[in-house]
Amino acid sequence: MDIGCLFCQAGDPSLNTILCENDLFYARFDNFPANPGHIEIVPRRHVVSFFELDDQEVLSAYTLMRTARDLINEKYFPEAYTIGINDGKAAGRSIDHLHIHLIPRHHGDVTDPRGGIRRAAPNSDPDAWQ
Repeated sequence: MDIGCLFCQAGDPSLNTILCENDLFYARFDNFPANPGHIEIVPRRHVVSFFELDDQEVLSAYTLMRTARDLINEKYFPEAYTIGINDGKAAGRSIDHLHIHLIPRHHGDVTDPRGGIRRAAPNSDPDAWQ
């Protein structure tokens, strides 16, 4: 646990609005959502990288993600999802505690969704992939 870490303070409702949880992870609403229903799957253990998780934690994260997805489906009716991890500063990580984004998506929420995650890196023009 890191006392100054936002995600290590899961029990503080002024910082974290929890959707659902299990023993190893909790799902919280993103404080700056990309779309309504955008949540983050967060380990209770303070780890920085996805690659620090053990097998049990990976399974627990995936299980909670499915539970969270079902709850999001009931309220936001997304047509798709973007799932992502910014694993490292160069990848855009802004909080040094692993969190897995689960972002509900709808047709038309961006002008051209082609390429999805690839759009996070330079030289990712979907028109050039033809």
